[in-house]
Amino acid sequence: MIDERAADERPRSGDEPPRPQGADVDADAPHRARARAVLRLSVALATTAVVMALLVWRFGAGLGDALAGARPGWVAAAFVMATGGVLLGALRWQIVLEAMHYRLGFRRSLVAVLATWPLAVVTPSRANDLLRAFVVRKTVPLAAGTGSVLAEKAVDMAWLLAMAAVGAAVESLWMWSAAIAGVLAVELAGVAILVTHRRTFAGWRVFRAHARKIEDFFVAFDALFASPPRLAAACAVSLAIRALTLGITFVLLRAVDADVDLFDTCALRPVATLIGLVPVTLAGMGTRDATFIYLLSARGHRVTHAGVLAATMGYSAIAVGFFAVVGLPFMIRESRLFEKG
Repeated sequence: MIDERAADERPRSGDEPPRPQGADVDADAPHRARARAVLRLSVALATTAVVMALLVWRFGAGLGDALAGARPGWVAAAFVMATGGVLLGALRWQIVLEAMHYRLGFRRSLVAVLATWPLAVVTPSRANDLLRAFVVRKTVPLAAGTGSVLAEKAVDMAWLLAMAAVGAAVESLWMWSAAIAGVLAVELAGVAILVTHRRTFAGWRVFRAHARKIEDFFVAFDALFASPPRLAAACAVSLAIRALTLGITFVLLRAVDADVDLFDTCALRPVATLIGLVPVTLAGMGTRDATFIYLLSARGHRVTHAGVLAATMGYSAIAVGFFAVVGLPFMIRESRLFEKG
């Protein structure tokens, strides 16, 4: 009798077991996600093109001459400093991972940085950096690796916000300075609250199933706070990277004879860099340039707009575009390794 009932419960020929409710929705979810990603990329690409076109139309008189007349020595110095910034970025991530007791060689750290760099051209706000954790997933668990990148970026962002707030203040841009200082306070408070109360959040029903991943996610912050020497080292390297980015901008301004001194570059460029992180255009191109030109004009500096635009465009070409090309073979190699399993 049991066997007969079991036989009756088997699907007859031509019958299919009932599909779970919502199966069609789940099957379409990847396609919808891909469509949304393509739409976001298309919007960002169009916005970047429009902003750059407006900048060239408004300030482009003499742009070609400025670019053609750029002095090679200063341009070479920009390449050297940009290379130093990439190397220090790999070192900073290595410092954070070592604080977490993960041994990742400098070469592997650099490969991960370069392999994800090409995506910086097509993703706003340097979101590509989070993919580094995927590259080293065999050495560092994915959640912990993602947390290490976020911890590194939290340190870097704190420095950028502090520099931008001080720079705006010394240029008497008090509203800018107050707003940026407020964002810095929110960042520091937010990190402190998340790190100290993460177990409370993990206990919420919506996060309960991911409690272990949430714990792994914040290991990097715990490790840095527990190791003041490594936290100090990460802060020092971040400050050096920020100094190099200012140096790149200044030498490119010198290369095209744009009349912007070092003081104004150091004071105003961090503010422009901060605005460039707003996810409107690709890699901050256009928004960063426009903000820098606007701030110089707002402070009454008589500068050659075409020269400033040439320098800021050169910054994007060297600090973003050049290393995207360098990183392309590494990205292809890592993609093939992933396909092979």
